[in-house]
Amino acid sequence: MAYRFSVNQQSCINCGICMDLCPVRCLDMTRPSGDGEIGDIEARKSPIPGEWGERSWMMLVPTQVASCVGCQVCVQECPTNAITIESSIKQVAYSKRGPLSYLPAEGGWQPLNAYTRAMPEEPGESPWGENRAWHVAERQDVWQTWRTWLGDRKEDLRAPCQAACPVGTNAGLYVSLIAEGRYDEALHVAAEPNPFPVICGRVCTAPCEDACRRGEFDEPIAIRDLKRFATDHGAPLKRRVKPAKQQYKEKVAIVGAGPTGLSAAYYLARRGYHVTVFDAMPVAGGMMAIGIPDYRLPRAELNRDIDAICALGVELRLNTAIGRDINLDEIRASYDALLLAVGAQRSQRLDIPGEAELKGVVPATTFLKDFNLSETTRLEGEVAVIGGGSTALDAARSALRAGAKAVHILYRRSRAEMPAQHEEVRAALEEGIQLHELTAPVQLHGQNGQLSSIQCVRMKLEQPDEKGRRRPVPIAGSDFEMAVTTVLVAIGEAPDPSFLPEGTSVQVAAWGGLLVNKETLATGAEGIFAAGDVTYGPKTVIHAAADGRKAARSIHAFLRKFSLRGVKEMPDDEFETASPLPADGHVTLDLRPTARAEMPLEGSRAARDRSIEFAKGFTEEQARHEASRCLRCDLAYLCPSIHTITPETVAGKQKVRS
Repeated sequence: MAYRFSVNQQSCINCGICMDLCPVRCLDMTRPSGDGEIGDIEARKSPIPGEWGERSWMMLVPTQVASCVGCQVCVQECPTNAITIESSIKQVAYSKRGPLSYLPAEGGWQPLNAYTRAMPEEPGESPWGENRAWHVAERQDVWQTWRTWLGDRKEDLRAPCQAACPVGTNAGLYVSLIAEGRYDEALHVAAEPNPFPVICGRVCTAPCEDACRRGEFDEPIAIRDLKRFATDHGAPLKRRVKPAKQQYKEKVAIVGAGPTGLSAAYYLARRGYHVTVFDAMPVAGGMMAIGIPDYRLPRAELNRDIDAICALGVELRLNTAIGRDINLDEIRASYDALLLAVGAQRSQRLDIPGEAELKGVVPATTFLKDFNLSETTRLEGEVAVIGGGSTALDAARSALRAGAKAVHILYRRSRAEMPAQHEEVRAALEEGIQLHELTAPVQLHGQNGQLSSIQCVRMKLEQPDEKGRRRPVPIAGSDFEMAVTTVLVAIGEAPDPSFLPEGTSVQVAAWGGLLVNKETLATGAEGIFAAGDVTYGPKTVIHAAADGRKAARSIHAFLRKFSLRGVKEMPDDEFETASPLPADGHVTLDLRPTARAEMPLEGSRAARDRSIEFAKGFTEEQARHEASRCLRCDLAYLCPSIHTITPETVAGKQKVRS
């Protein structure tokens, strides 16, 4: 696989910025073979309006002369959006360098420095002079143009993995530290913007891996599994977070000790507030504790992150249900601000005949809560789980450990379209769980009020719907029946606003979520905010962590009477390590196709033991080898000199030796 550079000559203004900023020096500008000549009227037209509408000719157009690493700096910096980088090209024909012509006479070809101060030298300098530091500015909408300096923006442009992470974890840096064997530092970097580094190392959905540029060569870096390695091997085992430098007198209450509530508590405590978190459950963690089983997220690892938050002075009041043990008005009267982070725990219904009247039809979230809170929870016989997301997979694997004879997952689309992570599906299949793709339930049958079987129909996929997913439709005459004793329903969850008191100013949307200001997360009630799944529906731990941080920022602005725009999302003393350029300014990238490391799993003996973590974790050799596959996109904008190892270069060296 290779990248091919191409340029639209109608849009190109021959400025040469792409050539000067290329970190691997794979671009050059074509030159005239002899004396330069001023072009005709059409040739002198420029996309730039005003006095620059007509130009003297200088160099012709940029051209590719060496291997491109696909960093996209040239694309992002091109002032006329004339450049595209084509990926997955089997072979690229490079332009050959020839002799340079002498400079043309005055009035003919113009030198590059007439248009830009950028010079083709290591590591390259600002094209706009010494007074402006430059970075690529992100383009939020297609109609916007790229700018070569960030103006008032403070942060550096981030690598795709970091930009895709809702909390902005610098994955490229901690992955590189693992490759060097510096595990303590890797853990420190992974924990900087994330209150749940240990938890996310095991259960994060890893949006960073979807954006990983290595996936364009072969497979994405196993970023989540490497984070777990850092949390398993980095010291200390007990996480410590530095306390706030300044303490405020205001008190904040949070309803919900799930990932959103705990994240908000973490960042409010880091800003200097006393925080109390109320939760109806006997344990903290929300769905991380009562929804994700111990064999996937051991409680000792879960509590490493929760204990670090409590060590900041956060108070937990568990077994305290709103409306039963205390009402919302009481809390609001006792605290200066209140955050509602109750999540989405009401299970969606199948809405098929037999669901309401038969025993044995159980919401998957209810079963998981019972399973995770009590070791005595048992199931017998054949179990069917309806759904294809993480909740469905957790319910299916837990049902096996709860004593089910056999477990079947029924999903109306194909395996490739299951929302659950690939690793979860792989583990379930290795444990002996049966996956029935393109299968949907249509009716539940029973005897004497007890579920006895489920009637299903085969599905086929047709044209994509408005979300881009192929729409499943029933196949006529394909009905079949499956004998089961329990059905676990896992087709989605929704918020339950029934805890709100009558007459509250907190408004509820038609679908059950709380209505908030999208920027401030404020509800219609003064001093009451809401965040997380209760405002947008079920998402993931890492999304909840990001929304909790956003809520903490808004509450801080509210209590201090600051403009929200004047408050940073991170506390002022929160330090984030920037990716440093190696001392010699050189980076070596191995571009040879390399298989992604696969997480080693326990054997089938662990499939029915809830106390054994099924994913064993990388060995040190696996982790360092996997980390070495990283393309270090986090360094691309520091303009390092890059040495690439490719199959062609290796073959060339072997040929020379022979």
